[in-house]
Amino acid sequence: MDYCVLDVETASSDCGSICQIGIVRVADGAIVEEHVTLVDPRCGFSPFNIRVHGIRPEDVAGAPTFRGLYAELRERLTGRLVVQQGGFDKTALARAAAACGRAEINARWINNVSVARRAWPGLPGYGLAKMAARLGLSFRHHDALEDARVTQAIFARAVAETGIPPHEWPARLAAPTPRKAPARKATLAQGGAAAPAE
Repeated sequence: MDYCVLDVETASSDCGSICQIGIVRVADGAIVEEHVTLVDPRCGFSPFNIRVHGIRPEDVAGAPTFRGLYAELRERLTGRLVVQQGGFDKTALARAAAACGRAEINARWINNVSVARRAWPGLPGYGLAKMAARLGLSFRHHDALEDARVTQAIFARAVAETGIPPHEWPARLAAPTPRKAPARKATLAQGGAAAPAE
């Protein structure tokens, strides 16, 4: 089953200010394509965001805008399974599309944080850096392609360990997590017998 993994970096606290996009495409369990591009967000860069990912205004000078990349992204992602680490990337793409008068790209999104919670319940954290360290994966955090690569590695490990194939994850995540029903004590008000005195 083919799927894509997508990660974005942004120029500011506006999640639509995409300045880098990384995409990894997987077919039959193997990475078959990697794509990364800088994006000119046509807005100012926050010092905080620059500290996080190291991308500066001069780095995106001459890079395509999101409007210029939209048709290519739509072709790459429409109708596909797209894995993201959390919910930020889907929101960022939708916000950037709306900002340039384009429709949201219609993909089937999988939140890899939710996948990891199902695959390895009870961990103290499911952020990308924590999961990578737990699984022995090294990467350069906050580079869109590096983040997409390690997200794919975590997802692939979850698929292997749970036996749940990629195309089944959207339905699994949409279904409520099965929970153990708490033990109920009968009370007189509920019509049950009183507990014997000890």
